[in-house]
Amino acid sequence: MIGRRSLGMMAASLPMGGLSMAALAQGSARPVRILVPFPGGGTMDLVARLFAPTIGPMLGAPIVIDNRPGGGTVIATQEAARAAPDGTTLLMASNSFTINPFIQRSLPYDGERDFAPLAHVAVLPHMLVVHPSLGVRDLAGLVALSRSRPGGLSYATYGTGTSNHLSTELLKARTGGDFTHVPYRGSGQWLPDLLEGRVHMVLGILAEVVPPVREGRLVPIALAHGQRLAAAPDVATFAELGMADFSSNSWFGFFTNAAVPEAQRARLEEAVRAPLAQPAVRTRFGELWIEPTGQGAADFAAFLRAERAQYAEAVRLAGLQPQ
Repeated sequence: MIGRRSLGMMAASLPMGGLSMAALAQGSARPVRILVPFPGGGTMDLVARLFAPTIGPMLGAPIVIDNRPGGGTVIATQEAARAAPDGTTLLMASNSFTINPFIQRSLPYDGERDFAPLAHVAVLPHMLVVHPSLGVRDLAGLVALSRSRPGGLSYATYGTGTSNHLSTELLKARTGGDFTHVPYRGSGQWLPDLLEGRVHMVLGILAEVVPPVREGRLVPIALAHGQRLAAAPDVATFAELGMADFSSNSWFGFFTNAAVPEAQRARLEEAVRAPLAQPAVRTRFGELWIEPTGQGAADFAAFLRAERAQYAEAVRLAGLQPQ
């Protein structure tokens, strides 16, 4: 995820489409709540507020952005599961929605039973970068170096059980690399260590790693996305390197209660996908290095099934046990 420090300045320039409960207290329109499991000012919050001005008019209701951080996104997800199935509560979720069942014991909801996927709207692709002191510039060289060093090479992540942790464990298994996990709490901690060479590599989002790559402070190895991107046109994808089945990103999607009637879910799906057709939204996505997707409910459901299978394998490889 993009940290608050790196994107906080952008929050003030985004449309304030999400109203507070206090602002609605005197109105008669019934609000639609978008539960965001991260603090205000983070990437998901910014996207929710960017979408709100389009979603609201389509549903004929004011939109409330309800930030409920904590519990590894469980607090917001539980609130969404408990909400009345009347179509007035949406959950914005990310990779943790599919990871948590494998690493958290006794979740207070069932992600497959209690929720209906509406739309997958965006991805923040990850790029594998290394410190220049390693002297490698490609994946083969990186793997060979890791095998030759006692203890291998260290990789930073957003924390144990996060998307880039599990993706790097899959990369380790598929390449035979000797990579050792060093968990951090967000990029604000790992990026300085990576830039100083205290940790060797990371699968990080573009907003975090592209600027130091352009400055020559980090070396790009490969992009974990389906195609090359304008932000780094000279960086090859893993698919180009013979790893077509490897991808890593932070994704955003919308859900509602599974008991919401199908016709109402279809209307919600249309509303949450509509912002991606807005030029202002796509422009801002480009500025934030976010890739729009726009998968509908059926394709999103298929994506989630594949994600669960991939993360089940990654959790096994990482040796994680539910806590």
